[in-house]
Amino acid sequence: MSKRLRLLAETGEDLTIISAALQDAIVRVGDIYYDRDGRSLVIITNRYSHETQAPGRIKSGLGLHNILSVKMKNIERSDPDAFLVLLSIEFIPADTPPSGEIRLVFAGGGEIRVQAECLEVRLIDIQAARTTKSIPLHPVNE
Repeated sequence: MSKRLRLLAETGEDLTIISAALQDAIVRVGDIYYDRDGRSLVIITNRYSHETQAPGRIKSGLGLHNILSVKMKNIERSDPDAFLVLLSIEFIPADTPPSGEIRLVFAGGGEIRVQAECLEVRLIDIQAARTTKSIPLHPVNE
């Protein structure tokens, strides 16, 4: 049995590790929570366990902190039961470090763009892995 992940990103390089761990994560639109007063965005995911040999999914929490604003594109908030598939997360530094933009890209053109005072992103596995028969496919363009 694999250990549960507990990761912290404070640099763009750190964030690439969290992005890789969350590639192909399934997110229910209703599990995206923005706390304006607390300056945080929390997303509950069912991430695919790339680090184990047996196919599995793990319920995880993704926390983005020190958030100044959140913008969503092509994400229908009126349907909380709709699902998104997370492809990547990246940090684009601003001209005034340590601030910048965190960009979450979803399959089908959905995006969440977050303006952050500084980069602080946490990924924490909430539950143990459960097996799945569905394995993400990434076709190679010829």
